Formats: sequence, structure tokens, C-alpha cells
Amino acid sequence: MSEVEGAGAAPASRVVIETAEGITVYPARWHGDRWRAVWYEDGRRRQCQAASEAKLAAGLEKVALRLAAEAPNMLRSGNELIAHYLSPDRQPVEKQWSRKHAETQRYLCARYLRPVIGHLVCQDIRVAHMQAAVNAAPTAGEGRRVRAMISALTGAGIAGGYLASPRLKEVHWQARGRQAVPPRAVLAGESLLFVDPGEIPAGEDVARLGQAVAALRQGLYELMVHFAAYTGLRWGELTALTTGQISQASRVVTVDRKVVEVRGHLFVEAPKNRKWRRTIYPRATPGGWPLAEMAAARIKEVRQEQAAGRNPLGLMFPAPAGGYWRASNFSRRVLKAAYLAAGWRGTSEIRGWTWHSLRHVFCTTALNIWRMDVSDVSRLAGHANIRITLEMYVGSTVGTLDRARAATD
Repeated sequence: MSEVEGAGAAPASRVVIETAEGITVYPARWHGDRWRAVWYEDGRRRQCQAASEAKLAAGLEKVALRLAAEAPNMLRSGNELIAHYLSPDRQPVEKQWSRKHAETQRYLCARYLRPVIGHLVCQDIRVAHMQAAVNAAPTAGEGRRVRAMISALTGAGIAGGYLASPRLKEVHWQARGRQAVPPRAVLAGESLLFVDPGEIPAGEDVARLGQAVAALRQGLYELMVHFAAYTGLRWGELTALTTGQISQASRVVTVDRKVVEVRGHLFVEAPKNRKWRRTIYPRATPGGWPLAEMAAARIKEVRQEQAAGRNPLGLMFPAPAGGYWRASNFSRRVLKAAYLAAGWRGTSEIRGWTWHSLRHVFCTTALNIWRMDVSDVSRLAGHANIRITLEMYVGSTVGTLDRARAATD
């Protein structure tokens, strides 16, 4: 803080104080006069007065914080902060959220955060408020989602001048008498992304699931199982797949769309992370199932369905009515009984395999049976980078016991 002699109407003995934040303080000119402060914020000249220096200093604490943080929107409400966070205009076009993620963030804000901070001035939001929002979640899993939302909102709020403290995101879900699921044990030295081999069905397990669904629609669902297991397509990518995306000669699948369900409505949009890719399928599965031959037969069948008007979109795996499958309907009508028949459910040994486990089959088959380079597998699977593929399927402890045994011989 610097002190300079006042000018103009102020007497020569009066000292005007200028703070580092840009606040000019005018002391009282005589006994009983008021102290006054002037500053510029958000392009406007603002001022306040107080009967004493101490009272003025107390009133300027929040002003100094806003000016120091260059956060002119801290006087806005929590509702305005939430609206800023959810606004698509906040992000560059190439980084905008997917439709499903945007809807999830809107739900989490409306369900947990708005009731706590919506009526508050942003500058009055404290860590305790954010903690209360996280604790309102009924489960630890939901609490993690709320915490992640608050972390992202805090960053956006600081960047947008609504908040100043990064500590607002330092919260975690607390059980407070509710049952908390014990944390999953992981292999020492491995990333949390690592997929244990026991979580991945073997080739014969895939074949059993295929046989279990085969009776439901003349082999169409059996093809669906094998196609998912040996192309690496995600559920939304598989249900959006058309014959035009498949090149039979090269056995190449162009993955340039997916189906996503938001609030009961289905939408077609770009794949995950808005990155399209190409992948392959083998002539036959490791167990000998003729995948390429069955795919070719299905493509021919789809063209006939299109000509008859039963499958206007040319979908490889349409729902019975000819449109896109909903994941919940497919699970109820097809997978529930098939999981039991194939031994994926209902045994004394709980496997926990799901439809997504078929994607793990593709990656491990490509790495361990087809002996493909990990960088190629990463691109075919549509992972964000090679590190993710390594952490999920190769791991860090491969060969640890062999090296230890050799060292101790």
C-alpha cells in the first residue's frame, strides 16, 4: 500500500491511501467526518463509506479479494455461476461436451448443487456448502460424480471471475451413517485402469454367450456378440452400425457414429471424444466361428430388409421394430436370460461380466493372440492414447515374479 498527498479539495495535511488492489481511501477530514473508499470494478466506479477506519477496512476485505483475484462476477448469484458452468458458449467448439455428459452435468447441478448455493452470492460460497452438496448424494459412487462436477465447476468459476478459491473443490463424500461400499482391492503397482484377466471372458465364454442368444433371432444376436467381441465396438457404436460402414473386401469397419440415450430419447452423434476411427474383424474368431462369412450374409439380408421397408436405416443390428436398440430393452429382452444360460450369471462364482466385457476381449485378443502392436490396438479400440491401453491390458507388473526369481536364484 502506498501513501500519497491528497490533491484538489483535500487539505495538504490529509493523506490519501492507494492500495495495491486499486482502492483509493480518503480518510476523515475532521472529527465526526466519514472515511470513504473509491474503486473501479467491472468497468464501473464504486464507493463505500464508514464511520471509522476499522469499519471501512472490514467492509473493504471482500472488495480487495475480488480485485486481487480479478473476479468481477463474485457478486453474482450461485444460480448465475451454475448457468455459466453449463453454458456451451463457455467452451471452444472442439471441446464442447457430448449431449449425454451435458445432460448429466445439468442433472447433478439441479439435484445437488443448486439447492445449496443457488441463492448465495458467489463470494459467500464456502467449502462447507460444496461439502453439503456432495454429502447429499445417496451413495459413494454418486458422491464421486458430484465431487467431479464441483471440481470442474470451481475451475470454470475461477476462470470466469465468479470464484477465487480453488479450495472449494477439496471435498469428498462422507457416509455419515450410510453404508459405504468398501474400496476395490487392486494389484500392487498397477494403475486403477488395469483390467484383471479374471474380468475378461475367454473365447469359449464368448462362444457360450453367442449360443445362448442364437435361439432368440435366428443367429442375428450371435453375430452381434461375436462382432462386438472381435471389433472392439462400444454398445452405442454397435447399435448405430450400418452396412455402409463395413467394407467386406478389407474387413474394415468405419466407426463414425454412435447412438446415445438422453432422458428417454435416442440421438445419433459422433463417437466418444468426437474421434472417428477404423477397426477390423477377423475372418474367423479364435474359436473358429466364421465371423466374416456371417457378416457378409447379414449385409445381404439387411439390403433385402431395406428394400422391403423393414429396416430403413440399413442397421446391422436393429431392434425388432427396425430402429435403434435401447440398452435397457436389450438387457431385459435378450441378455438377462442369455447371461444365465451361458453361465455369466447365477453361478456360485460371481464373474461380473457385462456386455462391455466383450470390448476387453477384443483388446486382449489383439494383443495376446493376434500379436498386434499396442499402438495399433490403441487406435483400433479408440483409446485416447497408448498409455491407457498399456495401463488397462499390459500393466506394470508383467514379469515381476520372473525377474525377482532370477535375481534370488
